[in-house]
Amino acid sequence: MERKNHLIIFAVILLLFLSVNSVISQNRDSLFFKCYTTTRMEAWKQTMEQMDREREKGNYEELFDVTLAWYGYIGYCLGNDKEDEAEDYLDSGWDHLEELLELPESGAAPYAIKSGFYGFEMALARYKTLILGPKSVSALKTAAEIDSTNVHYLVEKGNQMYYMPSLLGGDKAVALHHYKHAIDKMENAKTPYHQHHWFYINTLITLGLSYEKTGQIEMARNTYQKIRRIAPHFKWLNEDVWPKFVEKYGK
Repeated sequence: MERKNHLIIFAVILLLFLSVNSVISQNRDSLFFKCYTTTRMEAWKQTMEQMDREREKGNYEELFDVTLAWYGYIGYCLGNDKEDEAEDYLDSGWDHLEELLELPESGAAPYAIKSGFYGFEMALARYKTLILGPKSVSALKTAAEIDSTNVHYLVEKGNQMYYMPSLLGGDKAVALHHYKHAIDKMENAKTPYHQHHWFYINTLITLGLSYEKTGQIEMARNTYQKIRRIAPHFKWLNEDVWPKFVEKYGK
């Protein structure tokens, strides 16, 4: 009887622990989503640094979340003329990523992010493209060999094809295919990337841009309108992408 009571108490404690962790994760998702859509990123930076301080050493999930938060913040810095800050956080981001890749749970996603980090390096120093470009391609190839259906592989493959010059093999139609596959997986498979997750909405707007670039105007319009329903206060869409689209193609 005493053993049974101990098991019940342990089960209750475990459920409470999982419940608390779930609430914390949801709160962070909500905060990051708000920061991303409003471009008010100070809270993002403070939160990701707190996550790094509080994470358990060797815990893959916690370290992955930290690394992904770094990835998102570096991307924001590069898109908003904060190259010095991007460079600083990229240095520490590499430290997180290398630690992540050494853990036994490491799979396709960290290698895909590694490819993205090389892309950030190239954005900061174009003259390194000939050296870093092949490294980025190699990391992405490794991710594909592990799991070519992984969401992070699909997004980074899309990024590679979208931003690479056509003379070097870039192809926006191929990029579109990978972004679409990534969104389908996020919406229909068991992933942490729900509609109010910053990574989902970032991929969705890039999908819309890919539709637009490949001449699929109604699909682009439908995608932008979908984003407006999900995130009506999305600054990038409302102040840049959508006005330019309407000016070209009408409402």
